[in-house]
Amino acid sequence: MQGTYDIALVIASYCVAVFASYAALDLGGRIAMFDGPRERFWLFAGALAMGTGIWSTHFVGMKALNLPVAVTYDLPLTVLSWLAAVGISVLALHTISRSKLTVTGIATGSLVMGFGICVMHFSGMWAMRMNPGITYDLGLVAASAVIAVVASAGALFICFSVRQLPTGRVTQAKILAALVMAAAICGAHYTGTAAANFAEGARCNPANALAGNWMGLPVALITVGLLIAILLLSLMDARAVADRRRAETARVEAERVRRLAYYDAVTELPNRSLFNETLLKQLINVSGKAPPPFGVVYGEVRGYRALVERLGQERVNLVMKALAKQLSRVLREGDMLARLSHDGFVFLLRERSDRSIQAAITQTGALLNAPVHCDSDVFKLVWGMGTSQYPQSGNSTQALIRAAMKLQREVGGEAKSAAKQQTISAVGVA
Repeated sequence: MQGTYDIALVIASYCVAVFASYAALDLGGRIAMFDGPRERFWLFAGALAMGTGIWSTHFVGMKALNLPVAVTYDLPLTVLSWLAAVGISVLALHTISRSKLTVTGIATGSLVMGFGICVMHFSGMWAMRMNPGITYDLGLVAASAVIAVVASAGALFICFSVRQLPTGRVTQAKILAALVMAAAICGAHYTGTAAANFAEGARCNPANALAGNWMGLPVALITVGLLIAILLLSLMDARAVADRRRAETARVEAERVRRLAYYDAVTELPNRSLFNETLLKQLINVSGKAPPPFGVVYGEVRGYRALVERLGQERVNLVMKALAKQLSRVLREGDMLARLSHDGFVFLLRERSDRSIQAAITQTGALLNAPVHCDSDVFKLVWGMGTSQYPQSGNSTQALIRAAMKLQREVGGEAKSAAKQQTISAVGVA
């Protein structure tokens, strides 16, 4: 029994294959943008669309084959062929969404995909359940299998290669690749169909539930609509994800700039700018009442340059980090410790119910006098220390800081390394 082909439906099957191929290329590159549940959702949604596209290519192609008998299909076997197409699409999209594609990955993926395409095609043929049954030309069956494997390998390679192209050339490359992939898919299908030999007088099983009329243009139109819908939804979701990532990148960059502008790079303490802003806010009371009393303590490391010359800047930076951690012990909620310069530190100490300003100043002086532990070394620094209090010392940021920077006394003694047991002079000019 010989069949003839409806050229319009042959072209329609190729067009569906082009849509399915383009969807695979587009979704494969876009899935890499997602992660977690979103990635899994679009992987299976894309596989559903791509698999349905490949599956409908087969059945539109089968509808294009005009046989002198009514063609119907068995529902369970037709569903099996659809599941095979969706399954190979999951594998294909998972493979091309990886960051790297190896030769082994292409070989393994193409063999599995080629096998899935053959299962999809021949289970779809089997779904006709003809009596007498269809016989096959084994040479053409082998040729269709080879085409399916080679086409799968080419598809994987093309999908991955398109992602490496410059942005301006991606769309054109995807369209060209989709045309090539669709030709390979149709080649595998029509070679497999040519391998089928229909016996004279053969009839489809009368128990088949699916009429052949539903497997032509209706399937093609539904599939194209599904592909377009999923592509548009995935594009919108990808843009939303990209917007969120840009916003997060901008936020991180803004935070980085803020830290550069308001924090010391070595100790990560607030710098002069942030301290001045905080002190100004402390002086401004929106209710119109006078701010509660607070104290400012300024400490200056004597002989900082001598320390750098003897120990090196990198080592001194480690000492300053350890010092910042030690001095932070005096802080309570609302207090601040800032590094005004390489050798100057300043405290803003608020009065509390369980701690007077004078007690906080005394505790600060004790911390300045305490040895600084840095790795296996111990350093006892010499400090110049000054204090001011609001409102006695002034009612502006400049007045309070200037008053505190009028160093009233020295705190501490020599600086020494306990590990090396040698004295390092840290005494500068008062």
